[in-house]
Amino acid sequence: MTLRRFYTALVLAALASPGDASAANFETPNFSVEAPTPELARKFGEMAEAYRKEKALEWLGHEMPQWPRKCPLQVQVSMGSAGGATTFTFGSDQGRPVVSSQRMEIRGDAKQLLYSVLPHEVTHTVLAHHFGRPVPRWADEGGSVLSENDEERFSHDVRCREILNAGRAFVLRTLFRMTEYPRDMTVLYAQGYSVTAYLVDKGGNGREGRGKLLQFLGGGMNGNTAESWNEAARKVYGFESIDALERAWLDALRTPPSRLVARGPPRAARSRPRLAPRHADLRAPHGTPHLGRPAMPLLEPPVRAARGAAPAYEPASPAAQPMAPSYPPPVLGPPELPRTR
Repeated sequence: MTLRRFYTALVLAALASPGDASAANFETPNFSVEAPTPELARKFGEMAEAYRKEKALEWLGHEMPQWPRKCPLQVQVSMGSAGGATTFTFGSDQGRPVVSSQRMEIRGDAKQLLYSVLPHEVTHTVLAHHFGRPVPRWADEGGSVLSENDEERFSHDVRCREILNAGRAFVLRTLFRMTEYPRDMTVLYAQGYSVTAYLVDKGGNGREGRGKLLQFLGGGMNGNTAESWNEAARKVYGFESIDALERAWLDALRTPPSRLVARGPPRAARSRPRLAPRHADLRAPHGTPHLGRPAMPLLEPPVRAARGAAPAYEPASPAAQPMAPSYPPPVLGPPELPRTR
């Protein structure tokens, strides 16, 4: 049984109701929660701590120490789509990069927040505290999407193929070096998830695969240059370069695995639009999306859009147009449709 399945009929009844307009507070060792009712505040606090432990074990292999300052978690329950944003500031402690402060805000349908948005946002905190500095956008969002339910991940998988077929994707040597959110957030989420999932699987899947991805990110972030990412690809995955990694990723997408979806309600909620990110301390330019000549999308029927929103600010200056790879643009069919057991 996974942590996100700890609920009862009484809890679900409480989650279904927005409650009073007045806010209630609940304190945990690492979170200071504000929610519409005492029951919701307590439940979100307990589940935030449970996800914090679960995601740390999945990514790091051990629990994180207690944070010196509690993370404010504001929960706004409303009808309709759900989303969240976690804001960080970074500093140093005796020369070591650390998270100085953090704040999490989530809003939408209570069950979607509890079983989809919350684990996504908590994953951001695990990655941020591991590195003590901003994580590359594609991996930060892609790694957090790994925490979501099968349907959500499948939707991103399909959308990534649409984006590639339409010629809207980033070449990986550009994607990996991006420190700003691009205007087209759909591309970042879908492509970031697809590459992240591929690298985790390439590294052995599970905890081992996530650990190798962290090694890869650490090496590439060390300078954040084309050569640092090429060296990380050689050292961690055995690829000659990022371009070679890209070709292997595209080949893997041409023969996707089938997706099994268990019967019954999903462990997490349906897809949701994400609130515009607010990392105002990051000002590096972003690249221009391009992966060769556009090709007609092959996916029918159309799929639901993955989460995405325009960033809250424009990058400081545009990066140079990346050169298109020498190989033809991919022509990718859809992954196999989900089937029940």
